[in-house]
Amino acid sequence: AMKVVHKTAYWGQMSLGSPPQPFKVIFDTGSGNLIVPASSCTVPGCAPHKKYNSKASTTSSFVTNEKGEGSSEITFGTGQVSGDFYKDKLCIGDSLCFDANFIAADKMTTEPFQEIPFDGIMGLG
Repeated sequence: AMKVVHKTAYWGQMSLGSPPQPFKVIFDTGSGNLIVPASSCTVPGCAPHKKYNSKASTTSSFVTNEKGEGSSEITFGTGQVSGDFYKDKLCIGDSLCFDANFIAADKMTTEPFQEIPFDGIMGLG
């Protein structure tokens, strides 16, 4: 399921929630956040991608970070995302599942997110 896009980019399938909502994510060793578009995101950067619907998942919960914030804005080299923190069941394949915290983005800049061929970013850093 993994393909090498260029030297530093690996992508694969994962799912969030119960029942599972599938996403195609790029594995990014340079960041530590998992970010997927939220179902409430209507901007062009989110438009072509699968979106996470927290209301459709029985295991979803709203969480805050260590600073007590429930949302965040993150700048990438070429773009920006902002959204709320959630915790839900994350599965890679059928057998590897764990609870993960992630950001469901309700705003994503058009560049580069409208052009990228995957739904979200899974930071491994």
